[in-house]
Amino acid sequence: MPRLSSPRSLVSFAALALASLAILAASAEGKGSVYLPAPAYPNSKLAIKVAGKPRAGKVVKAVISGSNAPFEIGGPGSGDYLAYQLDVFAQNGKVVPNCPRSFAEELQNEINLGVARIGQGLPEGYYGPFSTPVRFQTSRGIRNIVICAYSRLIDDDAAVSALGFKLRRR
Repeated sequence: MPRLSSPRSLVSFAALALASLAILAASAEGKGSVYLPAPAYPNSKLAIKVAGKPRAGKVVKAVISGSNAPFEIGGPGSGDYLAYQLDVFAQNGKVVPNCPRSFAEELQNEINLGVARIGQGLPEGYYGPFSTPVRFQTSRGIRNIVICAYSRLIDDDAAVSALGFKLRRR
């Protein structure tokens, strides 16, 4: 069995990571959002829907929804759960056309590229379905928008979702 530090394993891991990013890259031109759960959270789901036909220079209304499996902190049957949280970003699709796979990478985009965080630490609950509305103001000069959403448990990314769309002119 190859070790992770072997060149062969690193190449395989890099290819898998690039394939995951390619899935999210397709979202910039698609009609619906795409999501990818983290391997440790296979039952986490995440979707983004935009209401109506948003226009440049106006407020965009979106709903982030999904579901998560219970995460018991005291062991199975303890009844003690940790809550998931949601972080959402909006970015100029011409500057940053794809959502990074990790929340940490998106934070770097926020710091270095001016990506807007439109939802921070929003509660998803302990488990089960959730639906969270978000609103954000758009600029008149930007027409390509990408919304990136991250479902998180403490510092783990449970799932990421991406939706790219074009704003109509005023």
